[in-house]
Amino acid sequence: MSRRTSAAKNDDFVTVDMPSENDMNNPSLTSPIGPAAAATDDPPENNNGDDEESASHSLRQRSLLKTLWSEATSTTDLPPPLNHRLHHRRTTTATTAASKYSRKGSNNGSTTSIASSPSKRRTSGRHSNHRYRVSRGARIAKRVWLAAFAAFAASFLIAIHVFLFRVFMGNSPNNNDNSNNGDGLFGGNVKNGIAILALEDQEVKMTLAEAHSHKLTPINIHSIDTSQYTIRINTWQRNEQLLLSMNHHAQCEGVKEIQIIWCDSNNEPPKEIVHHASGKVKIEKHVINSLNERFKVLMDPPTLGILSLDDDVLRPCAALDAAFVRWTRHPERMVGFDARTHVMVEEDGIEEHKKGSNKSNWKYGYMSTTESSNRYSITLPRASFLHRDYLDLYTLALPRPIYIYVAQHLECEDIAMSFFVSSLTNGKPPLLADYWAVKSMIKLYSATKISGGKDHKSTRDTCVNDFAELLGIKENGEWPLQTGKLIHTNQFFGYGAEPEDWLSFDPRAFGDSLWLQDIIESMQVLQSSSNEQRMGWLMQQKAGTMREAKTVGMIETTEEWKKRWDKGREEDE
Repeated sequence: MSRRTSAAKNDDFVTVDMPSENDMNNPSLTSPIGPAAAATDDPPENNNGDDEESASHSLRQRSLLKTLWSEATSTTDLPPPLNHRLHHRRTTTATTAASKYSRKGSNNGSTTSIASSPSKRRTSGRHSNHRYRVSRGARIAKRVWLAAFAAFAASFLIAIHVFLFRVFMGNSPNNNDNSNNGDGLFGGNVKNGIAILALEDQEVKMTLAEAHSHKLTPINIHSIDTSQYTIRINTWQRNEQLLLSMNHHAQCEGVKEIQIIWCDSNNEPPKEIVHHASGKVKIEKHVINSLNERFKVLMDPPTLGILSLDDDVLRPCAALDAAFVRWTRHPERMVGFDARTHVMVEEDGIEEHKKGSNKSNWKYGYMSTTESSNRYSITLPRASFLHRDYLDLYTLALPRPIYIYVAQHLECEDIAMSFFVSSLTNGKPPLLADYWAVKSMIKLYSATKISGGKDHKSTRDTCVNDFAELLGIKENGEWPLQTGKLIHTNQFFGYGAEPEDWLSFDPRAFGDSLWLQDIIESMQVLQSSSNEQRMGWLMQQKAGTMREAKTVGMIETTEEWKKRWDKGREEDE
């Protein structure tokens, strides 16, 4: 057997046979000039009949070399390549290969196929091997990137699941409904499996110091802010009371718009509420059911003056309009109708308290306590005017322990807002409407109560004490809360801190607001009237306010109410 090798010449490969060990021992095959040259150039030493045998031997040698040369240069009888895969990639189709690699000859214009040359094919094979290595490396890199991306995506999904679990199951690791017990101000964001805190409200967006430095939007830029106001009614599954409230308040000239804070995601508001005949009503739908939502603005009010109302409270339009006029003179303060106070309970004795140490706890003072002390420090947003900016500041800057507590207990949002505004006004108490306006309230009957219960008092005591501490309005705080005198000499008008003297008002200062001029003139007349005349006027105002509600039996203790609800109780029995 002979071994095959190749040598490059003119970019072509020529295949020759290497002599084997037997050939190396044959002098005729290892001669430098070969056997043919020996037969023709040098005469033989002996011509005794050996010429014929030498010629025959030379002929066989030439024939053998020609045969070997023919086999070496043949393209049809090559052994299979070592790399079968590369060969397979190289041999597509004869037509494609010929058309792809054919080129014109330089002299005779003939077409010569590169694929027909073994040397060119093998060179092309090496180039294909190089291209294959690049492609394989690219595929490996692609797989690495895909694996990295899959790992990142898995980590991201795990983080999302953990985050959602914390949101909907609460932040406490042992949150087995313990956060609903009301011990302290801290707890989770879920109550009874329902989210009570929106994701965007879990952290404050402003510090309390930043809220203190915030300047309220001036109300004298647009005339509407000194002539009309927006009512925001908080409601919960009391559609009859809500509709009665809307029907009454829509008649007030000072009301620009009525916004309904709808937190009942399981029920849609009735059509008669959505499409109210007045055209003033808009529904503000909230996903979270929390008392914090009454101060969270999703629909921009058309005015800076906001009247916050509960759905079961009515007052004459004159009472609301007069309170609005008072608010326009003090837009940085709350102007409310319901006064309450805080009571300090000293734990370590009166002497230590006088020395300035903060050893007292605060408790909630109900109306009886407030009137007996003739001092107040709180007003309830169930009926109060306040600046629109305070709604945003409550959501953005109220300390989160307070915000979470209100969300968990469905309590104390009124204390939180009153204390919050007092903190932002350096401890000043809220202002109050005139005494007659406060006493003009009409309460709509409701068979079920939203707040109350055996823990109501203790809960509000906790709110007053802890909220005051967090807002810095206790005795040793940065903005100690002040109290205001409740009742003054004139018991029909003077009520609360800094009472108004209507006789000092100039009706013409209110420009084109004719209805405000009428209100001011009416208050001036009343202030000069007798007490009997005042009471007669007030009774007329209350009768007009309750007319519709009384007719349908929604004013408690009236004959219509007894007829409606006593019959219902008899049927229940």
